[in-house]
Amino acid sequence: MNQIKIICTIGPASVEESVIKKMDESGVDLFRINLSHTAVEDFLPLVETVRQWTDKPICPDTEGAQLRTSLMCQNKRVDEHDIIEFVNKSKLLDESQIGIIGGDIQSLFKKGDLVTIDFDGAVVQIIENLSTHLKARVLHGGKIGNNKGISVDRAVELESFTPKDDKILEIAKSLNMKHFFLSFCSHSDDVISLRDKFDYPIQIISKVESKKGLINLDGICEYSDAILIDRGDLSRDVPLEKIPFAQQHILEKGKSFNTPVYVATNLMENMILNSKPTRAEVNDIRSTLNGGASGLVLAAETAIGKYPVECVRILSKIIEETQNYKDDNNIEKLFSLTSGRIIDPHGGELIQQFSNDPIDDAIQSIVVHEQIFMDAYQIANGTFSPINGFMNLEEIHSVLNENIIGNDITWTLPILFQADETLVQSIPAKGKVYLQKEGDQQPFAVLDIQAVEKFKNKESLSDVWFGTQNLDHPGVAKFLASGDYLISGRPYLLRDYDHDGKNKYELTPPQSRYIFDHNGWHNIVGFHTRNVPHIGHEFIQMKALMGTNADALFISPVTGLKKSGDFLANPIIDCYNSLIKEGVFKPFGALIGSFNTHSRYSGPREAVFTALCRQNYGCNYFIVGRDHTGVGNYYEPDAALKFFDQLNLDIKILSFNSVSYNKEKGMINVSSQDSADQKIEKISGSIIRDKIMSDGEIPDYLMRPSIVKILKDWKTNDPQTLFQP
Repeated sequence: MNQIKIICTIGPASVEESVIKKMDESGVDLFRINLSHTAVEDFLPLVETVRQWTDKPICPDTEGAQLRTSLMCQNKRVDEHDIIEFVNKSKLLDESQIGIIGGDIQSLFKKGDLVTIDFDGAVVQIIENLSTHLKARVLHGGKIGNNKGISVDRAVELESFTPKDDKILEIAKSLNMKHFFLSFCSHSDDVISLRDKFDYPIQIISKVESKKGLINLDGICEYSDAILIDRGDLSRDVPLEKIPFAQQHILEKGKSFNTPVYVATNLMENMILNSKPTRAEVNDIRSTLNGGASGLVLAAETAIGKYPVECVRILSKIIEETQNYKDDNNIEKLFSLTSGRIIDPHGGELIQQFSNDPIDDAIQSIVVHEQIFMDAYQIANGTFSPINGFMNLEEIHSVLNENIIGNDITWTLPILFQADETLVQSIPAKGKVYLQKEGDQQPFAVLDIQAVEKFKNKESLSDVWFGTQNLDHPGVAKFLASGDYLISGRPYLLRDYDHDGKNKYELTPPQSRYIFDHNGWHNIVGFHTRNVPHIGHEFIQMKALMGTNADALFISPVTGLKKSGDFLANPIIDCYNSLIKEGVFKPFGALIGSFNTHSRYSGPREAVFTALCRQNYGCNYFIVGRDHTGVGNYYEPDAALKFFDQLNLDIKILSFNSVSYNKEKGMINVSSQDSADQKIEKISGSIIRDKIMSDGEIPDYLMRPSIVKILKDWKTNDPQTLFQP
């Protein structure tokens, strides 16, 4: 299948490093510079600047054989029966006159000519041709703006290249530029003339946008590398209702000459001001592609519009859906998000396991603790994808010894349902049981039991898992103290279950992916946290966002079971909400999505697990700090980073050392050997927690005053809900 090219016009809205880079990453093939809106002196610095940000070709679009209004102080409104004056730009004397560029209007225009200014603009008739100016009467009122196209109701001969074109083409030659749009191409001689200006091969995209161009289309197709249909300018010569037929004629002619045809004008005009195209625009793009277009051109949408990056991303998605569509009557495909822009879930598929069946009184219910509830909930919602159930012994050994699950998919952490002998004797070895959380009156899931097995040597297993059998290690102690039996099987969440304990900021992977897609975010940095935000966090987060040219930060605070002294979920979320409202992360987006889970005290294995879960949420970058998910002194501070280096993951890891404050340099990223420096002030959550608990002063280099106020007010008004008892 041929690739559909995306060509985007550079303008005030897009001449910015982050914007150009994101447009490049989102699928742009060519960047167009419209010479009608670019001064000669601005061309070279513009090209040199954009070339620093992208390797994609930059393509000048000549002014060509056209007449345009000159720059005006402001739009001019003319009404029927008004008398107005036209002059050559060089003879413009006052604001009441309208200057015209592109040719000597006094030799081009004749008395009686009908002149149309811009599409659906004013229509006037020339009534006098005087020595210094032309007079015209207004037959149809409208606004006359800067640099708007002008057409005459008869053929007029204009030079194929303006003086500005010639100057800029010389600059382009010195820059070895190889792609050019040829505006208002009237016949094959125009194409040959442009090619002759260069002593090396160039690619010419000839713009068919006039009656002459349509009449001489065969020759233009033969000598051009590609054709561009400018539907806007073409509509001056072709009635609006016939534009679709003119477009199809050009597409078919291009196909007969094996010449690619691109289409421009009004593709996504709604997105100049709005974040989404209209349904009519989407359908127009689809019809244009199905009609045989080889490429699409965005003009004002990316040059002056408010959403240049979003335009490219949505256009890319429409192209992908159009090319991949198969009429196979699979209605479910119509509801899924377009793949390919947001990172795929780990393993390629987002697990979704739900049951719509009514409660069956014949199925036994068993009461489970909070950890089993959290794991079952996350398995069924896809957070642990590709994990679709509690693991059996064979899977656990594969995970611990080879770091893989199933069909050679990387996975590092056992997901267990441990049980004691009493529970095991009360349930079937295979079959279904309902899972009911302690304190609930109704089950939350049905578990399809695969097997019930007994551990053979838990001590040796803990050695492989945690790197020790020491009972002082909380993970070892927790594992060995739990049941000696293992229940494996798939949980299915009951759709009728009302999860009262769900944090109001919790998002499932389908929900977070929907929000990312809806916001036009494709590059998302994930941040796992158990603490309120301090200045060190902000430093790392902003450095990650800027370093990856990301769209947004996904702030993912852990809201499950906590250790004594930990900040509870709501204060963490309130503090991050405050940062977002303050605009701390701008120009990047930010979204909070809490992660309801529990600590497994598994060191590097758990660090990888936290990253893979964020990939399933839709993050393609993940921040890993020094001693990420560390457990006391059982693992080296860089153990997690070394473990990541051994694995081949799709999600990209952004590693950071400890962040401290330097009295002379401000915030810096430092390594452990710098800690003895007397100029270094350590930044950590434990320092802040101690100061909050003791009502100590928290300096600005540790935490924003607005966050300090939230925490101190919380301690005063509701201290029981600030820290885990």
